[in-house]
Amino acid sequence: MPARPVAPSAGGLGWANLGMDIVSAHRVRKLLAEHGEEFFTRMLGPGELADCRTSTGLDVLGLCGRIAAKEAAFKTLRVRNRFLPWLDIVIRRADGGWPLVELRRSAAVMAGDSGITGITVSISHDVEYAVAVAAPITGDTTGPGSRPEPTTHSPPLRGVLARSAVRSPLHIPLVHSTVRRPPMSDGLQQIKDWILKRHTDREDIATDLDLIENRLIDSLSFVEFVFLLEQLSGRSIEMETLEVDAIRTLGAIESNFFCAEVK
Repeated sequence: MPARPVAPSAGGLGWANLGMDIVSAHRVRKLLAEHGEEFFTRMLGPGELADCRTSTGLDVLGLCGRIAAKEAAFKTLRVRNRFLPWLDIVIRRADGGWPLVELRRSAAVMAGDSGITGITVSISHDVEYAVAVAAPITGDTTGPGSRPEPTTHSPPLRGVLARSAVRSPLHIPLVHSTVRRPPMSDGLQQIKDWILKRHTDREDIATDLDLIENRLIDSLSFVEFVFLLEQLSGRSIEMETLEVDAIRTLGAIESNFFCAEVK
């Protein structure tokens, strides 16, 4: 049997690296009801929230559109083992009403490493969903609004979550252990129950199951997950510097956030 052709890796001349995402208004309303408007300050800056504000409060579909646009824009960067830098991808509304993307700090660095000078995005809404499609801009471009404002390629912003935490931000070092693990701590059990509640097709989660690769934690639930992890562990977490491997499995979460509890 002849082998199936394999497409070359995306990137380089001639590649668009499109990104797409869809967000449910029901899901965003639930987050708004459970955690309040403050929760969304972890994902959207003051200007973005202002663009979504109406005389009766936040426009839920507007929130959905910007969240979807950030995810779609991030997908065009084609980076591995990095979390979406929510506050470094900024979606603002142009005078004509269309969305504009500004890349700041860590997002600008990732874009530069990928040969991207900017990102263009389109957002659409339909009753209970918002969808966004993004495409990168590469090389020299001309025309009004075709390129983002100049940004400084500085290290990722630290302490994004510090304003909502009591303690000083804490960088969590990875803990690697080959010894037999003790019984699951109360904190980790609550984390596991939280994930299972959102994935009713599963009855259990193995401690070494890759939560990221199996999509048990996606970009939107990641923010809520960090919020819960801060509460249960008593630690402030810098979302921009949190390493993927620190939360890749339940075992890693136990070792890096609840090890003191189970000693």
